[in-house]
Amino acid sequence: MTGNGKNIRLLTASCPRCGAVGHIKRILWGMPSNDVDLSLFIIGGCLIDENESEVGCEQCNWVGMKKELEKK
Repeated sequence: MTGNGKNIRLLTASCPRCGAVGHIKRILWGMPSNDVDLSLFIIGGCLIDENESEVGCEQCNWVGMKKELEKK
């Protein structure tokens, strides 16, 4: 995955629960391939539901939707 504006916003976003900055990552659902840089993602699991969380905080384990980051 290449860097883009969305990833940059995640790097500067603060966690709605703990306030940590720079610890929000996209959640990767399904079975990741070997060429995925796992340091960029939180692994969500193999079972995918349409209402699954999109992002999470690696500091406090908060998970939620990207729109929740914009409210802060």
